[in-house]
Amino acid sequence: MTQPLYTVRQVAYVVRDMEKALKYWTEYLKVGPFFMLEHAPLENQKYRGGTSNADISIALGNSGDVQIELIYCENDAPSVYKEFLDAGKTGVHHFGMMPENFEETCKEYAARGHEAAFECTVGGAPLVYFDTVDSIGHFIELWDNNQVYLDLFKLVEDAAKGWDGSDPVRPSPL
Repeated sequence: MTQPLYTVRQVAYVVRDMEKALKYWTEYLKVGPFFMLEHAPLENQKYRGGTSNADISIALGNSGDVQIELIYCENDAPSVYKEFLDAGKTGVHHFGMMPENFEETCKEYAARGHEAAFECTVGGAPLVYFDTVDSIGHFIELWDNNQVYLDLFKLVEDAAKGWDGSDPVRPSPL
């Protein structure tokens, strides 16, 4: 992504019907194209300190400089996504940021009393969701400033520039 570090780069939504959500975002809101990661490769998962095996599919698209993430739970494994759905919620689940120093920023969030609710790696690159629900109403996801994320996010951002509505859902390179 080309946005400065430690800015809100992504707004993520948990959805109950991925096809319906993609149709709304691409056809009515004119956001896209979306890159689909079916059964996203979330490695080394930890949910609230324990192990997890959440299986989610995600779709990533950009609206201007902001990435939109749509998340669909494929299983009932304990996760921040399942927790959200079990509370009767859908919609905005978290926003994502890439701090300059991932490890130091994670320590700062923990020192403020925010629990690392979900942690995993993607292609070996770490990410973490902090439970900031009481503070701002949803989670905050932090990504390591890693080429895995930078390359994927740049692909999504570049595809949205001048998008003409064709090929609205595409496979992800991950």
